[in-house]
Amino acid sequence: MSDPVFSGQDVADAVASAARSLGLEAARLRYVVLDAGRPGGLGVSPSPARIAVLLERRPAGETRPIPSARPAPLQGDEQPPAPRTGDVRADVRGLVRRLAEASGLDLAAEVEEGADGLVVKLQGPGCAMLLEEEGEVFRSLDHLLQRAYRDRISSGRLSVQCEGYRDHRDARLRARALELAQAVEADGRPRRTEALNSYERRIVHMVVSERPALETYSVGEGADRRVTIAPRRKDSEGGEPGEPTQG
Repeated sequence: MSDPVFSGQDVADAVASAARSLGLEAARLRYVVLDAGRPGGLGVSPSPARIAVLLERRPAGETRPIPSARPAPLQGDEQPPAPRTGDVRADVRGLVRRLAEASGLDLAAEVEEGADGLVVKLQGPGCAMLLEEEGEVFRSLDHLLQRAYRDRISSGRLSVQCEGYRDHRDARLRARALELAQAVEADGRPRRTEALNSYERRIVHMVVSERPALETYSVGEGADRRVTIAPRRKDSEGGEPGEPTQG
């Protein structure tokens, strides 16, 4: 039996919903944050927070929530409780294994050194669950791995793949960046993307860099970092993609 998943406007709301449903105090639940959610904004739809309550496996398939003195969700810029040894590839595999076991998923990770950094290939029947609802859980796992291990990779690049999702996501992101760029060209009003990780922001920067009348720059902090697409300022003199030329 998989660990039950609950959602809410934010993590606290999702925990409260789980406590009501399971008949336990919120402080006694042990859970994993699958998605911290995000508030809506200009041109961005809100997304709910999602948690998985960890269940204690008992004989004959009986399960019950695991009591805990306090939950240990991943919030804000807090680093996830990730394995740390001398081998980052082994650590990534270990974290994926622990999360899969906690969620009752048949999932493993193959980790390779690629030309642009570390490539994590998720494998197993559990990939199907990760890709549900337009890959919401996969994106959460991708974000968690980025936060846990990106700083330990010499190139700073960590690519997470799951049965072709990355190619599909990249194509959709390029199309979205082109759509926003065309809208900015049409009326001169800046547009901003949804929150993106560093790899996704780079795709937007590269797409828009082919349009000389426009420029891009990243705004925000941590998981809420986004890309703004705007008409190129007259005093702009090239510069690196994604970096404002002033201010």
